Amino acid sequence: MSYILGTSKIELERLGRQHQIWQSEAFAAWDRAGFKQGDRLLDLGCGPGFASFDLADRVGSTGEVLAIDQAPQYITHLNKEATKLQLNQLNAELFNLALPIAQQTDIPFHKHTWDGAWCRWLCMFLVDLNPLLNLISKALRPGGMLVFHEYIRWDTFSLHPHGAALQEFVNCCMEHWRAHGGDPNVASRLPALLEQHDFELVSSCSLLECATNNEPKAEWLLDFLNCYPAQLLEDGVWSSSQQQALELEISNAKSTASLWLTPALVEQIWIKK
Repeated sequence: MSYILGTSKIELERLGRQHQIWQSEAFAAWDRAGFKQGDRLLDLGCGPGFASFDLADRVGSTGEVLAIDQAPQYITHLNKEATKLQLNQLNAELFNLALPIAQQTDIPFHKHTWDGAWCRWLCMFLVDLNPLLNLISKALRPGGMLVFHEYIRWDTFSLHPHGAALQEFVNCCMEHWRAHGGDPNVASRLPALLEQHDFELVSSCSLLECATNNEPKAEWLLDFLNCYPAQLLEDGVWSSSQQQALELEISNAKSTASLWLTPALVEQIWIKK
């Protein structure tokens, strides 16, 4: 499955805002995993590279960050920005993380083993997780750290006290992703699979948030609600009447005391045995 949200300029800008909102959670995860100066780190499913730039700052000039994605537009953007910022320790490569290594040439990460890997909001878009997990298992050194931020219950995305139209939208999104081979609750499957790939779970925690109007996590959800319905409308799985009901509900929520609950995101930190 390709990145179903697309690679337009609007989506690139949304991803930038999203990273800023979730940046502190990423930094805390990297601290817990022990990512440090001089490390060699992978950013898997890097997109336009917003996390890649932060990882490059963290490892410094003596480290190395290899960012991998299958979207040519994002890889081009990332490498241009890295050159502009003089981040010689950061390089981005085009590679399909959904395909088995045996089916691909020019594998970019085999020149040495890596100290750690960061993977956020990638697994939910993959039909089969084994190619990605096989890649990570081969790439990381023994003792290397793997950090996932993935959804475990996307249907917790909700609005209270009134959120019937939003719930309908959430259900539509989940059905749409599943129809394209994705899994919006993918984190629940990771522990069993990673144990099979010789990883040991070090820590895990919930990153689910409840926010009021105008707080960053609520703004993040509203940003998604401003962007993604157009994709559902274009694909014919969401109607104009449903969209009108959703917009009215959102407008009412903004003018009253409302609680926005995010999709249930979890952090998992693993060590390569």
